[in-house]
Amino acid sequence: MVLPFFPDKKDQPKASSGRPGSLVKPKKVAISDILGEDLILQAPDGADKDRLLELLVTRLCAARCIGSPQAVLAKVLEREQGISTTLDTGLSLPHARLDPLRSIVAALALAPRGVADPKAGDLTIRLMFLFFSPAQAEFLPLHLQLLRGVASLFQPQFIAELAAAPSPAAALELIRRTESR
Repeated sequence: MVLPFFPDKKDQPKASSGRPGSLVKPKKVAISDILGEDLILQAPDGADKDRLLELLVTRLCAARCIGSPQAVLAKVLEREQGISTTLDTGLSLPHARLDPLRSIVAALALAPRGVADPKAGDLTIRLMFLFFSPAQAEFLPLHLQLLRGVASLFQPQFIAELAAAPSPAAALELIRRTESR
């Protein structure tokens, strides 16, 4: 299934007059605006993909008062049963759309030693960017824009630099500097 994406503003549907369920013009999403030092963690030694997901979901649910980490984790794991969200660059992009949300929230795990993804063959996760967006249809363009922005920003060289960041503060600063270029 191919999801629609509108790389040129002229191709994007116009913002509606407020009809329920209609598309709205997405604003630019800066990754550094939705992360904070408290939402960036170092992958613990020996963690596998499921453990890393559990740690990120727990941290994100607590920091953004999302709700039950178990229920949210179940939703993410259900999504992960389909196509693997690990890219050949070493970036893993688990995500889900959640009903109670009104904005996009995210957390990031740095894995300098790598974490295996059993569904992705021999691919190793160096960064895991977990995000949730609102489930309402009008937020879909923003969800897709974030996916595109993350895939564009997190290229192999940047992934290596970020995974090696000595602290969450250093990682966040590196993201800010790179986004501002």
